[in-house]
Amino acid sequence: MAQQMKRKKTSLETTDDGNEDEDTQQPMIYAKNSLDRFGDDLYEVLLYYLSLEDRFRCECVSKQFQRTVFVSVVDITLSDELIQRLLNAKRSDVQMLATIAIKCVNIECIDCRGISAVFEEHIPEVLNTFRDNCRHLREIYCDLTPNTAQTMHTIAPLVTRIGGINCYKDSEAITHCHRLSQLRVQSFQDITDYTNDTLFSNNLHKFVLRSHSAIFNERWSAFVAQNQSLQSLVLKLCFFDNSVSLTEMCGQLSRLTQLRELTLGLVSGLWNAPNSLVVNQCLRTIGVNCKQLQRLSLDLYSHSVENGVDPSLPISLDSLRFYSRLRRLDLRLLADIDEKVWDPLRHCKRLTHLELHSLKMTSNVLKDMHIKCPRIQYLFIHGFNNTIDTECLSHISRLPALQMLVIQCYVSDGLSDNDFEDLLSRSPKLKDIKIRAKNGSKFYCHMTQQMKHLKTSLKTSDEEDEDIQQPQIYAKNSMDRFGDDLYALLLSYLPFKDRFRCESVSKQFQRTVFGSVFHVTLHKAFITFDVQLLATIAKKC
Repeated sequence: MAQQMKRKKTSLETTDDGNEDEDTQQPMIYAKNSLDRFGDDLYEVLLYYLSLEDRFRCECVSKQFQRTVFVSVVDITLSDELIQRLLNAKRSDVQMLATIAIKCVNIECIDCRGISAVFEEHIPEVLNTFRDNCRHLREIYCDLTPNTAQTMHTIAPLVTRIGGINCYKDSEAITHCHRLSQLRVQSFQDITDYTNDTLFSNNLHKFVLRSHSAIFNERWSAFVAQNQSLQSLVLKLCFFDNSVSLTEMCGQLSRLTQLRELTLGLVSGLWNAPNSLVVNQCLRTIGVNCKQLQRLSLDLYSHSVENGVDPSLPISLDSLRFYSRLRRLDLRLLADIDEKVWDPLRHCKRLTHLELHSLKMTSNVLKDMHIKCPRIQYLFIHGFNNTIDTECLSHISRLPALQMLVIQCYVSDGLSDNDFEDLLSRSPKLKDIKIRAKNGSKFYCHMTQQMKHLKTSLKTSDEEDEDIQQPQIYAKNSMDRFGDDLYALLLSYLPFKDRFRCESVSKQFQRTVFGSVFHVTLHKAFITFDVQLLATIAKKC
């Protein structure tokens, strides 16, 4: 120990306050290869990036690891894969999950929607174990199954999201979940109380309806009345055989004035199905009344599609003039459309995310896109007659705010990697290009290094004046891929003189190296410094 290199965790401090009985803090000496020379706060930050499985492996490293390895675990997702790994490790899944609950006392959220019927029988016991041991537990995400329905009266105050209802006979258990904010069901049948002819859902913020038909239209009136605070509505497949039913449903949806996100999947193809004019009028009704709507996804399907296109389904997007506040727009149009159909996009000047899915599009669709939607930061295109050529890339390069481009279709043989690299160089803000094809995916970035590291994921914001944060790409050997908070913590262990040496390492070091200097001890060595240097120290600290 004495022959090894030493490192001080704290500096020697003296006090001149006249209290002779006050103990002076002495240096804590640790061996260079000792992990104890770092504080618990640093280890909590470092171990935060480990998966739950890796945390159990690291627990036996040291006592300090045991104290800190589970402190930062605030949410946990339970799935079949996790339980299967525990079983493969020859451990009882329930016993192991109970151990997790005891160790991870700071858990605030549990998501068990990924557990299928194979391990469903263990859900009640597992949830009760977490509830009894995790005093900070605030939210539970689960599916409504016969097993969870039996124990719902005990965990209902914590249930805020339900991902599915396996049996509509158990739907009554929803009435115990007074904090329920998100609900996903197959149809209105899953949440209908046929005894009292009412619905079990109230005060939802997000509702996902996988399938809907005209026979359940009468339920919309009660649903809208009970969920006036609804902000997100997803209707994946809506089957209508006449215009009256569609108009009736959209009239009820227009009463949801707090909506910020809407997904409509309309299925047609019957001889008397709603035509383009009716669909356009229905969308107009929603746009006029739902003024806070910022995300719209419109999917038009058909039973009579041939080769991916329904020639009998005319398309009109004239209703977009009433959606000027949109930030995100996703259009999936399986029809043989004219290029003029896309002209109403000029009314959506605030768009930052645009996804276009149409097999019969041509590059002319993007010709004036930089004028129609100048704020686009994320562009996804699928179609263009299954071909992307240089003309298409030329139009894309004019988008002034574009940061990420995703293409899902066949790329012309005439294009090479140099063409996409050239697109990156011509576009002022474009950072990433992703090509999805049947034979695999390709990525193009501004960075010339082959190995990349993602510092942040794609985040979105609904604030009108706030830019959308895009992925920040860094080389693996770049220190900029770590946040300022981690660097400030690391540099806080350096002595004062070493901080001046490290200041020139990078701009991030310059921002953080003196941020943790809260006190300075003046002694004889400082007397030899000139006044200018002392003034520099005072400005930096």
